[in-house]
Amino acid sequence: MPIPHGVHQQRVDDVNAQLGAAGMDALFVQGPSSDLQYLLGITREPHNPTDDNKYGDAIYGALLAPGRAPALLVPRMGAAAHVASALAGSPWQDCITVIGDGVLSQLEDPVAVTRRALAAAGNPRRLGVIARQWARGMFSLQAAAPGIELSDAGPLLAKMRMIKDEHEIALMRRAAAVTERAFAAVLPQLDLGVTAQEIAQEIDRLFLRFGATGPSFHTGIRITGPSVVDLPFAGRKVGDTPIQPGCVISFDLGAVVDGYASDFGRTVFWGEARPDIVRLHDAIMASQAAAILAMRSGQITAAGLNGVARRVIEEAGFGDGFTHRLGHGIGIDVHEEPFLFPGDDTTLESGMCFTVEPSIRLPGLAGVRVEDVVMVTPKGGDSLHSFSRELLVMG
Repeated sequence: MPIPHGVHQQRVDDVNAQLGAAGMDALFVQGPSSDLQYLLGITREPHNPTDDNKYGDAIYGALLAPGRAPALLVPRMGAAAHVASALAGSPWQDCITVIGDGVLSQLEDPVAVTRRALAAAGNPRRLGVIARQWARGMFSLQAAAPGIELSDAGPLLAKMRMIKDEHEIALMRRAAAVTERAFAAVLPQLDLGVTAQEIAQEIDRLFLRFGATGPSFHTGIRITGPSVVDLPFAGRKVGDTPIQPGCVISFDLGAVVDGYASDFGRTVFWGEARPDIVRLHDAIMASQAAAILAMRSGQITAAGLNGVARRVIEEAGFGDGFTHRLGHGIGIDVHEEPFLFPGDDTTLESGMCFTVEPSIRLPGLAGVRVEDVVMVTPKGGDSLHSFSRELLVMG
């Protein structure tokens, strides 16, 4: 268990202590989910490429109530063994109810199982559910307890998850190190004719080789440049565009290690660093440096930080090419609150972690980016990455 059971016990205690003030008597945490992983340490297994429905999975999750041990409701097929392994040695290893599917045990009605669990939790009348709760799960809860009041516990859990503790930071540094190792290993394999899709596939293979569960998002490779055929500016993260003389290769990659995500980006100039494209890179470097310096606890908001970085790029004359937010929170999920964009007035606090990813994309010229995961501290941002931000020229 990468994070001690005692840390998860404290998280459960903390959320239970806040339920009453939030207007809730209990909390149902749908599984598999990042919230279930955060609270109880039950990691998510890799998703199938298509939806994967199993008997009872609509009520898969944990029921938390103050003064009571969490009650785990778990489908037998595809989840029971994983949950039992995750909770082995924890205070909750005997709190698992496996929903019978008629194969190795009696067939059970998931609604009836839910009704018994709610009764054991004191029949709560005000139940919080997480932001990604299944609609069918909510219908099951309502069928099990007609008249129950369901409310959104997403903001409560999001606020708890914003501040990373020392265990989380250690895991995020490991994820960052694996990501950098994969990036360094793929660079020598670049050559004329290699496509963006082939580069992405090799990075994903290297993630597994170096100990990651897999990528934290679809690996993004964009090959652009003034003379490049098939500029992928239509939202594609990869494609059949090959490395060509004078092209620019933009990397966006991240790995999951022990349940925590990384998100990292660099740009490679192939063959030459044209002065007009180098100016884009210089503007991005200045923008990121200004943002990292400003990431002082209690001194700036998420929206304000976005403004700091954006002003640098605008003053360099490339404002129209900076078409997205500066970055986002990151942890168990690759995209978490808060978000570094004009609509988020959250004040940055020590322990928050963000991607700082200014980029400039000018169709017909090039797309250039840099990205690091950075932690907020009282003195400014502390990058979890060590890979050079200097101009990379190959070929």
